Amino acid sequence: MTAVQVFDFIEKLESLASADGTWSAFLNFAQGFGFTHGGLADMPGPHERIEDTTLCLSWPEGWRERYFEQNYIGEDPANLHLVRSNEPYTWAEMLGFNCYTRRQRRIVSEASEFGLLSGLIVPLPGLSSGPALVTIAGGKLQLPPIDRAQIHLAAIYAHARIRMLSGRKRSFPEAPHLSPRERECLQWVAVGKTDWEISEILSISEKTANTHIERVKRKYGVATRTQAVVHGLRTGAIRFDAAA
Repeated sequence: MTAVQVFDFIEKLESLASADGTWSAFLNFAQGFGFTHGGLADMPGPHERIEDTTLCLSWPEGWRERYFEQNYIGEDPANLHLVRSNEPYTWAEMLGFNCYTRRQRRIVSEASEFGLLSGLIVPLPGLSSGPALVTIAGGKLQLPPIDRAQIHLAAIYAHARIRMLSGRKRSFPEAPHLSPRERECLQWVAVGKTDWEISEILSISEKTANTHIERVKRKYGVATRTQAVVHGLRTGAIRFDAAA
């Protein structure tokens, strides 16, 4: 799948009028990488249950029932690992850390009973009402870095669109103003350019390119460049056609 196809997918989401339709479109997108099931949820706070903060869920019924009945969310490494990474991580990567107990690891193992042998977690930090995540899973999968980046971008945008359509909105402040140079740098970030490549294209120093991008992240209140790109697309600071 190419970057152009990813931006085509994101643009398609704008034409969908329901949260369910948007989630189905995202799952179809994820299936192109071999994933068959998924979920989208806010992480529950005190006195909240995961079933009440889940926006979309397409898990095998038996696994859904067990997960909720056993209240696995508090011990699930997929959730616990959110404090360690703002970037997407696979189940294998998170289990590579020796901080998880046998009980916690067993939760991931039990998912395999329902055909969920590997998965990817996309953290959604930097939002005002707490962390959220998109999780997708399937059989034994190998995920090259470019595929991971494309899923990351699609997941962030699908989450924002679903939240808007479902009425469970987070309170985003008015879109901040970006300078022309900040817009230019963000536009090039959207097509995968590094700080050095941006500096060459715009005839500025690499440090200056990085400063502009970091300033954009601060203005949007986000933790990663991918999130900044999504905010830029949503607010019109950068464009689909230019990004593609």
